[in-house]
Amino acid sequence: MRDVTGRLMLLDTASLYFRAYFGVPESVKAPDGTPVNAVRGLLDFIDRLVKDHRPTDLVACMDADWRPQWRVDLIPSYKAHRVAEEHAAGPDEEEVPDTLSPQVPVIEEVLDALGIARVGVAGYEADDVIGTFTALAKDPVDIVTGDRDLYQLVDDERG
Repeated sequence: MRDVTGRLMLLDTASLYFRAYFGVPESVKAPDGTPVNAVRGLLDFIDRLVKDHRPTDLVACMDADWRPQWRVDLIPSYKAHRVAEEHAAGPDEEEVPDTLSPQVPVIEEVLDALGIARVGVAGYEADDVIGTFTALAKDPVDIVTGDRDLYQLVDDERG
């Protein structure tokens, strides 16, 4: 019988695949030569996390909008350093390495194939999804991210 922790694990998926992209060499490619370093790195992260922490539930939280307009309206400089191209009629484009963008749909397909829930909400970032799940959860929650902004969700009294 395996040890069950009774814990929800929330992944800040974009944070993890960005880290994986830069941490795994671009020489990691699919048989057709397409770079899959971010895909491989993310899957290695998830494998290790599940083996080490045995969450009862795992959710890949996704950025449905990496720079929500309502946040830009409140703070015009919000993520301005990451804007590759501004669009007056629609969302701005994020500066993303050329070989990472094609890997994102592959990441989504692989997560779906593995049965890992992907949750994103139009007009919100993964951080918002993570904050909402954390606030609604009755049991302990593990948050996996490289984003220090999410430290505000730590509540030692809650376990």
